Amino acid sequence: MANPAVRTKPCIALIADMVRSRELSRVQRPKVQERFQDLVRYLNKTYSRNILSRFVITLGDEFQGLLSSATPIPDMMWDIEHRFPDRNLRVGMGFGALHTPVQKVAINVDGPALHFARAAIQNAHEKRRYGGVFLGFGQLDLVLNGIARILWFHRSRFTKAQLRIAELLRQGQSQSGAAEELSITRQAISKHVVSMGWWPYTEAEQAWRILLERYINTMIEKQNASHQRQR
Repeated sequence: MANPAVRTKPCIALIADMVRSRELSRVQRPKVQERFQDLVRYLNKTYSRNILSRFVITLGDEFQGLLSSATPIPDMMWDIEHRFPDRNLRVGMGFGALHTPVQKVAINVDGPALHFARAAIQNAHEKRRYGGVFLGFGQLDLVLNGIARILWFHRSRFTKAQLRIAELLRQGQSQSGAAEELSITRQAISKHVVSMGWWPYTEAEQAWRILLERYINTMIEKQNASHQRQR
C-alpha cells in the first residue's frame, strides 16, 4: 500500500539558479544574498495561493519550490527577472509527481517533478537559455519553451526606463497614470510603449498565460482524477 503522506498527484517544481555567482566579491555577496532572500520572501507571499511547498534557498545561489498550478508562471517569471537585477537567473520547471511527502517548504522533497526541473536547469546552463525552461510537460515542452524564449528575448531589450513603464502598466496603471507617476508627459509614455513593442508583447504573454492555465492545469486535474479513481 502506498504511503498516504506521499503525494502521487502531479505538481510543478521550479528551481532558480543565480548565474556566475562565484564572481561576486566578498564585499558584494552579503547585499546580493540579502536581496536574493528578499526575492524568495516576495514570491512566497505574493503567490501563496498557488504554492504547494514554499520556496526556499537550498544553496547560497539557488532556490526551489513546488507549485500546485501553472497560473502564476508568467507573472512569476517577470518578478524573478526584474526584482533581482543583480544577476541573471536560470529557471527550470519540471512537471511530475513526488516520491516524498509534501513539506511546508520545498526541502527534502524528491520525485520526477524535481528531476525534470533539475534537468531543465542543466539545459538552461548548457544552452544559455533564459526565460524559463520546461521539461516533463510532454508535447507542450516545445511550445512552452518557444514562447518563453521569444518573450525573454523581447523583454531583455527593454531599457531601464521602459522596464519601469512596463512594471506600472502590469500593475494596472493607465498610460496617463504612469506618466504622472514618473513625472513625464503622456506623449513620452506613448512613444516608449510603441518603441518597446509593449502591446505585441502583452498579446504574446497572454497567449502563453492561457496555454499554461488551460492546458497545464487541465493536465493536473486529469491526472489528479486518475489517481482518485485508482484508490
